[in-house]
Amino acid sequence: MKRLLIIFLCLAAYRLPADVVFSGLNLSETNQLLFSAETNGLHYGLYRTLFSGDVKTHKLHQLTFFPERAVLLENGAVLQIQNRYGIFRSDEQLKSMKAVHDFPSFISGSEIQNGKIRNIDASPDGQYLLYYHKKNVSYGDLVLFNVKEKKETVISKDVGISFDTAVAKWSPDSRFFIFVKKGMLYYYSIDQLTGSRVIAEKLRSIGTGSIKSVNWSSRNDLYYVKMSRVYKILTAEFFTRALYRGILEMGDIIGKIPFTFDSNFDSFTISPDGRKILLDKGGRNLFLYFLRNDDYLSIGTITSLPYLYLPRNTRVKRIIWSNEDLITVFAVGIHNGERYSSLFRINLITQNNQLLFTQTADSGVLDVSVSSDGGEIALLYTDRVELKNYVDWKTVKTIKQIRPLHILWRSSDELIVAGAYSTVLVDLEKGTEKTVLLSQVGEYGFTKDGTVFSKLAGKEYLRKDGSWKAVPSVEPAETSVVSGDYRVYFETNSIGSYKNLIMVRNIKGYGTKPLFPAPAQVFEPFPTENESVSWNIFTHGSRIRRREVSLVFNGIDSVEGLTEILTTLSEYGIKATFFLNGEFIRRNPDAVRELSKSGHEIGSLFSTYFNMTDARYKIDDDFIKQGLGRNEDDYFALTGKELALLWHAPYYYVNSAIIKAAGEMNYQYIGRDIDPLDWVPYGDCSSSGLYRSARDIIENIIKQKKPGSIIPVRIGEVAKGRKDYLFQDLDLLINGLITRGYRIVPVTTLMEHAK
Repeated sequence: MKRLLIIFLCLAAYRLPADVVFSGLNLSETNQLLFSAETNGLHYGLYRTLFSGDVKTHKLHQLTFFPERAVLLENGAVLQIQNRYGIFRSDEQLKSMKAVHDFPSFISGSEIQNGKIRNIDASPDGQYLLYYHKKNVSYGDLVLFNVKEKKETVISKDVGISFDTAVAKWSPDSRFFIFVKKGMLYYYSIDQLTGSRVIAEKLRSIGTGSIKSVNWSSRNDLYYVKMSRVYKILTAEFFTRALYRGILEMGDIIGKIPFTFDSNFDSFTISPDGRKILLDKGGRNLFLYFLRNDDYLSIGTITSLPYLYLPRNTRVKRIIWSNEDLITVFAVGIHNGERYSSLFRINLITQNNQLLFTQTADSGVLDVSVSSDGGEIALLYTDRVELKNYVDWKTVKTIKQIRPLHILWRSSDELIVAGAYSTVLVDLEKGTEKTVLLSQVGEYGFTKDGTVFSKLAGKEYLRKDGSWKAVPSVEPAETSVVSGDYRVYFETNSIGSYKNLIMVRNIKGYGTKPLFPAPAQVFEPFPTENESVSWNIFTHGSRIRRREVSLVFNGIDSVEGLTEILTTLSEYGIKATFFLNGEFIRRNPDAVRELSKSGHEIGSLFSTYFNMTDARYKIDDDFIKQGLGRNEDDYFALTGKELALLWHAPYYYVNSAIIKAAGEMNYQYIGRDIDPLDWVPYGDCSSSGLYRSARDIIENIIKQKKPGSIIPVRIGEVAKGRKDYLFQDLDLLINGLITRGYRIVPVTTLMEHAK
């Protein structure tokens, strides 16, 4: 028994985030089958979804809906939930959930999505969905889906995919949206679509930038920041200004900022009255400016403008700006390997001249959401939702719930709390709570009268009329896998992401079929021949033993991107290898301390970063040993920990002398078998063929990788600049690997498995 347990634990340890495991078969005498599917929601962890199926017709129904994403549509009337099984919408009474027709879902025969789920943006009125038809890991066609007409329209081909950034930005009235393609912003008009008069894409160009470069106002005006100028574009002028963009500015200049806007790292928020801008510089520095189109001369009182400086490991997640000019900033970060959050407030209608950001006493907040009328704000915690008066910040009500995930305001008096176990509707005026959905399932089965039940988080539920009702207790019937006509069982599946399949045996007809098809996506085969592993310079692991690779992150001098890297790795539950140069350690001591507590493997990138082939330097044994030793000492002085005895030289330079010198200090040289070229600057190499965009780099990595590959990623900005950075799209790369069956492991694991 002990041996079996050890084997099970080992198998569990090698389970991928992409894996799906089916369990809990229960077949009724009426040939109705209950079963569950366990998947990894990445950020949310493992969860089990309950299904029922008719083993005769093979028709499936989904009974629980985990809210990996949740939004309200049609002015709060309809709840939409998206997860890896599909997209589902409620009726206006929130009594039932149905799959959005003609959209891929497991119960309609589509494969369960693995890794991160596709990003889908619904129009505010709920009539349209925007998403990508993937062509490969990084690119796809941007598609508009008309929910009522069940019709798809390809908006643009070969658009860069993103998981966390919005697919597009819809205008509040759902008549327009803005999307990005190859660094260029475009508008799209629903009126032009419905009138069959859509003009050519090149004539709908707004200008260069990213989706961070634009924001809509509540009045359906578009604000666009380019360089240091802030533009206001009226939707009525889109066609004319785009048509004559070569001779006309795209909009009216309404103000300027004192910095050049970098759409890679910067973002902004416009005040409800359109007269002020809150600039988020680099994701961590907030500046408030009053917009003026002419700032050469100034008359009147000089005002000291507010400024908020956040730690480098912190990023602004959400900004709420009320009509009364009261701003709330919600920021998150990672400290000691754990997530933390902060809330800051500033009142712009204060009677004195001291405009200052002040931090609230709230800690442990996961998210915030303001009511439709702006009167109350909801703070999301791991075990509750707290409602506060938005103006005086006093707690109004506390809603207890196990693992709430999303707060959705239906109106100023009603809100939906979508959680990991259940989704409830809270009526603040009546003081009542009603279960709308079960998010996942615990113990389940049939009662003696054939009704489906579930026991979850200390409560018991019956499913009647398409929805779940809480009841005092249930009386389960005996579990069975056999009826008078059929027998059901599991069969192990070694192809694709489903670890097993549900088989239906027709007892009377003598035939066996799967309840649903096996996944269509087959993992890539192993190479037919192994490549010898060099222990002198370890550049790759075994090519045939395991489908695994290592991501290594090189910290050279600057720290840009580190917070995003650590957040993404944490989201996927991945441990990677970092190589730190002495300049990185000396310039970024707090970042190095954070890395030391993160659980990742930390190696050496030497004490200084320079070209060792330069004839001006003498590279001998003592130089190598002193450089490695100094890096060890600097790291230990900061962290109290030792570096792993792994290293590589700057620029991956290598020769027999430095290998010998480092080997005498028991260091293992770690090379690479893929050079992503993410260090190539745009300015010098844009026409040489060396420069590639981040998404093109990812496509090349996916093509070049093999089992055992070592894939380096550069941390920080490149001195002469890039249009985008690989670390910004790290989730695309990781998703592309794991959906092809690859595990991502530290280098030492790769080495151990190569022995």
